[in-house]
Amino acid sequence: MNKSVVDRYVDDILNDRIICGKYERLAVERYVSDIESGIDRGLYFDRKAAARSLRWFEFLRHSKGKQFIGKPFELSPWQAFINWNLFGWMNAKGTRRFTKSYISVAKKNGKSTYAAGNGLYMTRADGEARAEIYSAATKRDQAKIVFDEAKNMIKSSPGLTKHFTIYQYSIFDELSGSYFQALSKDSEKQDGLNPHFAIIDEYHAHKDDKIVDNIQSGMGARIQPMLFYITTAGFNRTSPCYDEESVCKQILEGVLEQDDKFAIIFALDEGDDWEDPKLWRKANPNLDISVSTEFLIKEYKNAKNNNRKIVNFQTKNLNMWVDSSMSWIKHKDWKECNFGYNPESLIGKTCYGGLDLASHVDFNWFTLAFDGDEGRKELLCWAWIPEAKIENNDDKVDYRTWIDQGWIKVTPGNVVDIEIMLDDIIGICRKYDVQSIGVDPARFYHGVSQGLEKEDIKLNEFRQNTVAMDTPTRELEKLVLERKLNHGGNPVLAWMISNVEIMEDTSGNIKASKGKSKNKIDGVIATIMALGESMTPGDDYVNFS
Repeated sequence: MNKSVVDRYVDDILNDRIICGKYERLAVERYVSDIESGIDRGLYFDRKAAARSLRWFEFLRHSKGKQFIGKPFELSPWQAFINWNLFGWMNAKGTRRFTKSYISVAKKNGKSTYAAGNGLYMTRADGEARAEIYSAATKRDQAKIVFDEAKNMIKSSPGLTKHFTIYQYSIFDELSGSYFQALSKDSEKQDGLNPHFAIIDEYHAHKDDKIVDNIQSGMGARIQPMLFYITTAGFNRTSPCYDEESVCKQILEGVLEQDDKFAIIFALDEGDDWEDPKLWRKANPNLDISVSTEFLIKEYKNAKNNNRKIVNFQTKNLNMWVDSSMSWIKHKDWKECNFGYNPESLIGKTCYGGLDLASHVDFNWFTLAFDGDEGRKELLCWAWIPEAKIENNDDKVDYRTWIDQGWIKVTPGNVVDIEIMLDDIIGICRKYDVQSIGVDPARFYHGVSQGLEKEDIKLNEFRQNTVAMDTPTRELEKLVLERKLNHGGNPVLAWMISNVEIMEDTSGNIKASKGKSKNKIDGVIATIMALGESMTPGDDYVNFS
């Protein structure tokens, strides 16, 4: 492996000889631009260091795959380009420029094998004494994928077996005293880390940054550590991975400047026809190397024959961030309905409420819909969960951040404290000019409903069938598409919107549903009821059947 491979790759991308996505091309353009002008920012390129990282892979042998097993690991041009950047760029101190790298690519493109090879390089050949190398993921089984691949690669590579000692949970290098381990959120070893190199595998699955923060805080004692994110896209646009990718895109676009972060994203571009096989290389740079066009066509046909699998194909095989399996309101449209959040400005304005009273161990949600400025509907939302739900979190979202930001209120214990929630809602109704509140008839027995009635707060029965829900559901969609809704940037409601699937009856009436998903949509239901109340003031939805 030598620089000519990288030269050809760069030249092919810039001259459109390779079909590539926007952010692959921008990564190449960034490299070329920095070669020309990086010296002005104290950056320089060390070709020997870059080439050394490429030569390392010549010692490695593949350990799996019928067409690869036992053969030398030949880096694909895109992989060589990444390593060339990560290990070649230096700063004014003479240490590596990049301390973070974000690589997003579709599945089956050899990312685990590639990450394992770099993990072994950093363990053995980077010149760091007693280096700690980790493959980190949310679950131990996921963290072990890269780690086990590294073990198997050593066993398949005659030139490496004498240098490494392999244990069940560790790979040890006698010469440098360094080791390579799998690390997960459920691992006992969380504190006292001193990482030199950490692979964050399938970052999209991380519901929070706890393990990443632990790793980063432990890197302070190292001279040139590196955090190596490698992932495919996911389904949750409120995840830290989506936020990280958004930042990386802005760096590549030149909106943000961050010289210590490398980024490359292999994905279809906005507006691309995802059904066009000619474009699939954008997300699959290893097309017809580790992933065949024939395989992708089979997966595509399988998805087309089963609508529920389309999103999985788009996300995993085309590296697209897609919401639910039958996405209703697009993330872009919802995001553009944030016109600021000023609750005090709504005091004195007429409003209507929707109250979704779920089980005592889950979300309870209250939405008020106001007639705001410029013909917009303004939303104010409140949510309550019990303390126990934070610990028993099956939703893969970062509740603690939302709680700290004030979007969710926590009540002590294993169930929602009815008295706290009731007092909160009474206080809200006294502050704002609430005309009526829609409530599921099945929840009229609920302590909150009964308490509100005792305070002479008007409640209307709002049936949950498609007939009653159809008009306000369509109204919510219409308001979003016309940018006549202001949700104030509520991230919890954004997450719930992304979970919605639309259920349609034989008469064409629709309602919001979570389908077979376990993810929450309580806030959406409460919002739809609030809009329904505002559309038919004074009416009682009990008459709908």
